[in-house]
Amino acid sequence: MKKTLGFTSLFIAAVSFGSFGIWIRLLNKEISIYQQIVLRNGFAFIFAFLIVLLTRQYKNIEWKKMKKINLFFYTLLVPLSVIAFNVSIINTKIVLTTFSFYIGTILTGWIVGQLIYKEKLNIEKWLSLIFVIIGLGLFVYPFTKDTINIGFIAGIISGVLDGLANGFRKDLAGKASKFILVLLTTIGGVFVSGLMMGYFHQSIFSMSTMSMNGWILGAFFGSLLVGVNYLLLVGFQNFDLSLGSVVLSLELLFALIFGIIVFKEFPTGTELLGGIFIITANIFPNIKILLEKKYKK
Repeated sequence: MKKTLGFTSLFIAAVSFGSFGIWIRLLNKEISIYQQIVLRNGFAFIFAFLIVLLTRQYKNIEWKKMKKINLFFYTLLVPLSVIAFNVSIINTKIVLTTFSFYIGTILTGWIVGQLIYKEKLNIEKWLSLIFVIIGLGLFVYPFTKDTINIGFIAGIISGVLDGLANGFRKDLAGKASKFILVLLTTIGGVFVSGLMMGYFHQSIFSMSTMSMNGWILGAFFGSLLVGVNYLLLVGFQNFDLSLGSVVLSLELLFALIFGIIVFKEFPTGTELLGGIFIITANIFPNIKILLEKKYKK
């Protein structure tokens, strides 16, 4: 595994994820949760399809190397996780959504990493897990009866689904073109969110009343979705599943920064302390990697 490449890809993905709350809230002013998922996945499908078509990556698909059931669950879990995340972020603060999401995805990633990929536990990993959980907890301290709401529960569900999806990302990333896999997630996203729109009696034609800014934002969000999904495939192919989820938790710091800039949601002292713990959690497991590179030179 190229761990430096994996870490860098996941770090950039974390920065991008930190901005998602902005685009979701802005689009929510004009269209519903499920409509915006259809919109951005529709644009993402167009971009991914064009990339696959122009680079002819469809010729390199080796179906025999892939377990079809893994491919099916990967295609399904990603959009389901996104839907749960959107439900969460509309019903609670960005920070609480991200906290509950990463509690779900980190713990799921550690369980899947141990049971399926037999990843070894060491002192650095244990310290990383402890520090990231403390850091995440500080972001929502003090816990009150209002903390546990539909947004919090939806965030946990989203994290668990994403943790499972990351396991399939790790399995499939080296067996198929990454843009083919990205394309599949966009198809799954349009299909699942389309079903949800039908269930809640929401019409796709009502999106025609969107402003030009809304369409531009949808297109930008779609392109960002393609890039992030590609980075996740590269990242988890070259990095431990359990630690990869910890790296992605840096999203909380960037969400905090974007929240200050755009929504004027300023951090408390405990949130800043939580940020320090999360940064520390990402330093511990990477010290060994940095030392190994230093001595190789």
